[in-house]
Amino acid sequence: MLYMVCVILLAMVMAPTIQVGALASRPSFLPANRRDFLVVSTTTLLTLTSPSPASARAPGSRDATEAITQMRDAITDLRRLDRDWNDYATIDAEGRAGGTDAARRILGGVAPMSGAAAIESATKTPLYRIDVAFVTIRKAALEEDGSDALKWAADLDLERFEELADRVVYETQKADGNFYGVLFAQKGTKMIEDIFGETRGLVRQGVVDLEEMMKLLSDARAPGLQ
Repeated sequence: MLYMVCVILLAMVMAPTIQVGALASRPSFLPANRRDFLVVSTTTLLTLTSPSPASARAPGSRDATEAITQMRDAITDLRRLDRDWNDYATIDAEGRAGGTDAARRILGGVAPMSGAAAIESATKTPLYRIDVAFVTIRKAALEEDGSDALKWAADLDLERFEELADRVVYETQKADGNFYGVLFAQKGTKMIEDIFGETRGLVRQGVVDLEEMMKLLSDARAPGLQ
């Protein structure tokens, strides 16, 4: 889908100049020239397909404060996915599921696995490897040594935190898998709507579970949540 949009935009830029008479019938909401149209359309496309700016944990970081920030940003992205659901879970005129890369990118499922590109994905996409953020907090709790820096970890309900962490990892990975699998569902069937319905439920439950995790951290007076 993204490839087709890019092809269409390129064709508009390369097309011959439109006659004056044709421009007279141009709808008022369209930009006046092809260059402006390209800028507006490309901006809209990137807005839809990119996760929100975030200050997520850098790859390899074991900083609990960064992990907590990543969790907070992950909630924001999941809420945005739910709020704009109809932009991400689409069915075309022929009854097939529309492109789902934008939703999968938010969920951390469309991302390179290594190299500089993977580092960029990790720092910009909160749900990418969110499991490592959970491990970072768990490690801080287990290594609590009575120091002021880790005093909060002793007050964290680690058992409940780990239970919720497992659920969030399942919910986000299952939602990502659904967004991929729906592309192969038979067109014109209720199956597509059912898959999207289940997936939205997973996204919403992910928000609920992450919010409870943040409450546990806040009650323990974790860094940045005092």
